[in-house]
Amino acid sequence: MNRRTLLKSVAAAAVGAPLASLATASSAHALGNYHVAVCEQRMNQILIHPANTRWSPENRVWSWTPPATVENSWRLLSDIKFRDTTAFGWVALVTASGGKVGMVNIGDGDELLWQARPYGNPHSIERIPNIGAVVTASSEQRASDPKGSYPGFLTVYGPTNSDDPSTLASVQTIDYEGAHGLWFDGAHLWALGTWTITKYQVTGSHRDTRLVKVWGYTFPKAFNGHSLDTDHSDSAYLLLTGGGSVHRLNKSTGALTATNPTGVGVKSFSRVASGESFWMQAGLGWTNDYIEFFDNAGNTNPTMRQALEGYGYSAQFYKARLSNVAFS
Repeated sequence: MNRRTLLKSVAAAAVGAPLASLATASSAHALGNYHVAVCEQRMNQILIHPANTRWSPENRVWSWTPPATVENSWRLLSDIKFRDTTAFGWVALVTASGGKVGMVNIGDGDELLWQARPYGNPHSIERIPNIGAVVTASSEQRASDPKGSYPGFLTVYGPTNSDDPSTLASVQTIDYEGAHGLWFDGAHLWALGTWTITKYQVTGSHRDTRLVKVWGYTFPKAFNGHSLDTDHSDSAYLLLTGGGSVHRLNKSTGALTATNPTGVGVKSFSRVASGESFWMQAGLGWTNDYIEFFDNAGNTNPTMRQALEGYGYSAQFYKARLSNVAFS
């Protein structure tokens, strides 16, 4: 898909469909005008739809399917983020539990600008702007340690040219049990795992890029962290999902508070600027065939539900994020 086609499809999607056509949960509310990106594992694809239209092929904004590999290392897509770069504009950062991570050049043939195989069940990826470094989080042991004495780790990739992702190479690994979530807030990189949430300073540049721990918190019992995201309604906070709860972290004070809604098996949770929010709560193993939305009035029960329509199959959603891509 070229960038011109992509721009036209976004404009068409913005028109939307009548809200009456949406699948509903309890008492439906009119969803806001934003895009939702999902990791869909049945067909192993990334899909973006406007929140407030039917999630059907004609309303799809963008999709991407990874290349086939002999070892099937691109199976089970598990994370998607969108970041603006100097050299390529907007790119998609993707991970797959099968072992691969990569960077996709959105709208210019959707080519893979870079891919690597950190192993260990990759669950998250982040890019450090200006430096051009990439960090990944793997929740299981390294391939070089099959007995599992390293139950999770972070991998830092540093470039020789910050504008050329093909020059990225592994420069640091950090043991991190159950590493699942990563988020760069413009000043620090945050990581989330089984027991801990950690703030890192990014030091150096190019192949000298390193993460240095600044602060960390250990939960009194296993939190089993899954997703880490900014709170788009207030950037002073991060949103964390664990095995059975959603927490809000004050980045300045380190204060953690449980927040509504809450529930077991929440793999991702996002809150948009208006206060509206949505999550993916597992119901079919580790996936579900719909995404649930919550209004900004503080209701603890979902007020809207979105599933794929017109695709000819039901989805296996693993993660859903607010898509912040600017196609202009």
